[in-house]
Amino acid sequence: ADAFAGAITVASGVLRCAAAGALAGGDVTLRAGTVLDLGGHAQRVARLAGDGSVALQGGELTIAVDDDVVFAGALTGGGSLVKLGDGTMEFSAMQGWDGPLDLRGGSIGFAGNRLVVSVPLRSPLVSRVELPWRISGDRHVAVRVQVPDAAPDDLGLGAFVCDRHGRWFQRTRDGVLAAGSHEAFFALTAAEPLRSEPERMAWSPEAGALCDRSGLFLWSAHAGDGVSVAVDCRLSASTPVAGAHRLLDLGWSPEARTGERWQLACRPDPYPANPYDPASFTLEALVTGPDGRELSIPAFHDQPMRGADRGDCEEVVADGAAGFRVRLRPRLPGSHRIRLIARWADGTQIESELPPLVVDGEPWDDYVRVDAEDRRFFRDARGFHWPIGLNIRSLNDVRCQETLGTRLTPDRGSLAYAAYLDRLAASGADAVEIWMAAWNLGLEWRSDWRGFHGQGRYNEGNAWRLDQVLDHAWRRGVRVNLVIMNHGQGSIGNDHEWELSPYNRSNGGRIDTAAELFTDPWALAGQEAYRRYLCARWADHPAVLGWKLWSEVNLTQAGANVVPWHERACARWAALDIYDHPITSHWAGDYTSPDRGVVALPGLDYVCIDAYHQGGSLPDLIEASTLAGNGLAQYGKPVLVTEYGASWGAGPSDQIAAELASTPFVAAVTGHGGSPMLWWYEWVDQGERWAPYGAVRRFLVGEDLRGGASRRLPATAEGVQLWCRCWQKPGRILGYALDTAWVRRGGPAGAHAQLKIPLGAIAAGSVAIEWWDADRGVVLDRATIAHPGGDLVLAGPPLIRHLAFKLTRLP
Repeated sequence: ADAFAGAITVASGVLRCAAAGALAGGDVTLRAGTVLDLGGHAQRVARLAGDGSVALQGGELTIAVDDDVVFAGALTGGGSLVKLGDGTMEFSAMQGWDGPLDLRGGSIGFAGNRLVVSVPLRSPLVSRVELPWRISGDRHVAVRVQVPDAAPDDLGLGAFVCDRHGRWFQRTRDGVLAAGSHEAFFALTAAEPLRSEPERMAWSPEAGALCDRSGLFLWSAHAGDGVSVAVDCRLSASTPVAGAHRLLDLGWSPEARTGERWQLACRPDPYPANPYDPASFTLEALVTGPDGRELSIPAFHDQPMRGADRGDCEEVVADGAAGFRVRLRPRLPGSHRIRLIARWADGTQIESELPPLVVDGEPWDDYVRVDAEDRRFFRDARGFHWPIGLNIRSLNDVRCQETLGTRLTPDRGSLAYAAYLDRLAASGADAVEIWMAAWNLGLEWRSDWRGFHGQGRYNEGNAWRLDQVLDHAWRRGVRVNLVIMNHGQGSIGNDHEWELSPYNRSNGGRIDTAAELFTDPWALAGQEAYRRYLCARWADHPAVLGWKLWSEVNLTQAGANVVPWHERACARWAALDIYDHPITSHWAGDYTSPDRGVVALPGLDYVCIDAYHQGGSLPDLIEASTLAGNGLAQYGKPVLVTEYGASWGAGPSDQIAAELASTPFVAAVTGHGGSPMLWWYEWVDQGERWAPYGAVRRFLVGEDLRGGASRRLPATAEGVQLWCRCWQKPGRILGYALDTAWVRRGGPAGAHAQLKIPLGAIAAGSVAIEWWDADRGVVLDRATIAHPGGDLVLAGPPLIRHLAFKLTRLP
């Protein structure tokens, strides 16, 4: 018969080959129930597809494909198989092939996780074979290798597992592979000594759960060009062998000092495959202090990391064995009792009493909290605390580049934040806002983003970076308003990121809409595990100013569920955080935007808002935020503006400069809980515009705004009405006046002489007046006034842009 090289589809019945070479390399498709009968002859095809069957009848079938093809049928009747081409021929319904197999290129895959492949040696480079099946956890690889005579005489063989980001663990076969046939068996289980390359991460069940890719590799120090090795391997899952439940490698110091972090480390056995899941394993420390108060501190999973400065970026890699860690920052000296309680998913619980922890030092409690007497403000260990700072939500901002012409700050991780914090602290500022967004320092995101592993598993590299950022902030005396969830995570509109969320079903989650983040039990449980981890790892840190649950939550899909969601979340944060950091949330727009039901919740300690305006008066907006009839003062909580600077799309640079210089003073005399935080941080940093922070810091040194109230003052200069307010307490007035034309447009401003500030009726007696340069934060003039009583009108120096003053009653 003549050879046929075209495509063939067998739709029904049997196609029988009467002679060798009847099929000369065309595609063959066999529909269900059909048969290709080789009649004992040798035939050649290209793509073999469909789900019929091939009856070899002792013949030889040659398949030549350069791409990947799946055949769901069967080969019957004995005979031999030849594979040509670089592609993979997969027999998805066959467990294997027992007849002669001549693999001259590419690979052959079978059901039951068996692969036969011809591996071209690339030595002295490593030749790698990644198996096409995804198996996580414990597994085995059985392999048979046929080494040709021409292969290098130092050929080595190993097996590996890795995750989707390339994190790699391996073990190798002893000895070399000489010419001939070899069999090897690799147990890739948690009990075996797999080695991490090139990182120094320890192999564990957690690593095994993430590393769902498996394979083999061959290596030699000699060239292997033109030589191929036939590899026949089978991958199979195995069941872990449970042992006794123990806490191993316990490490801690029996001594500590107040105000300094004390840590305990240990490794549970059996080790949880997902150590971030409280349903798999929990460890908590019950600490009884000298005062008899018992505190429950959850442990967190910690993968030790190390960072290196590469110049263009910060490289962070694993550095040693992972384990669980307990962090405690003692506040009282004396003996502390510590009892550990470990619980596994199978119900096993063990308890262990540690020797007493002896704490030295003075009583210490330097966390920022809402003041108990005047709940409009904060306090710390020294008393009144009025944070002054900048919103550095991430290392760079494309919107700032587009609107103000700044350069994108290179993403150098914690190193870049350290540089920001150094310059900020040097200016006199002591606060910053930082977001835990996926593109900054977030821990939980979709698994195809580098460093992330999907819902319920956390980015240990970013956790290490946040450790460094908080430690550096504390060294510089800076507190961090830490944003847990940026609005994009729950948004399908503004800055939408819901389509990327690990909670989204399309990314491996279990919910279909962003609105379900606020109601679905599974999603809420995931958020509870996340906050448990955050509190376990960072609640002891005094650099945390407060937990900001959302940025601009009114841009998310929370809707009517925003109140019950916040009520639950605030209660859980308060229960988990034994150090009582204040809790807040945030709204876009201005002071009219916050949901009053959320603001009124007892568990929400302070309120964060925006103060963008569309050509209006920013000083009036700042004042109205706390003092207007529909302002936020009625709730008796600190109000922090954490975004401002013209409009959300920026504005003229001169105008933003005027707002940066004036807004901290405006906030101080209108009852805000701290200085508003400008959004355009790269514009500040790259333009060396830090001076306003030092100016207001020096003005407020030694001042305490608690117990005071704001008043409007009808100040004028040369008949021009000024914006002027004061913050008044018994015996003390802090005042501020500004040129309203200047603050609207910025830039140069002329001097206004004949400054007059009527204070109203003041009791008779001597008072001291200080006039302050609000640009430089220095005293311009001091004087003593012997006031006879009645109305007092202050006559000040010429006003250029703005001016501050202090009036103090003398004994």
